[in-house]
Amino acid sequence: MIGSDSCVSVPVIINGQSYDPVRYGDEERWQSERKRCHDCSVIKGGYHHPGCDVEECPVCHGQIISCGCLDEGDE
Repeated sequence: MIGSDSCVSVPVIINGQSYDPVRYGDEERWQSERKRCHDCSVIKGGYHHPGCDVEECPVCHGQIISCGCLDEGDE
């Protein structure tokens, strides 16, 4: 994951609905003074890399890797 300032913006599909991914620094549940994400190293305003444990779900605002919103077969 480490090596670029941002990942490509890929829509998050949940229950057939498309959502913009939450950028680092825009999370509702996680606020950090760090300039880079501690897990995937994106800069503030960048998109997290796939599998990052800081990325927030745009629907429930939990950790997208474990919140359950993608469990309906959506990715």
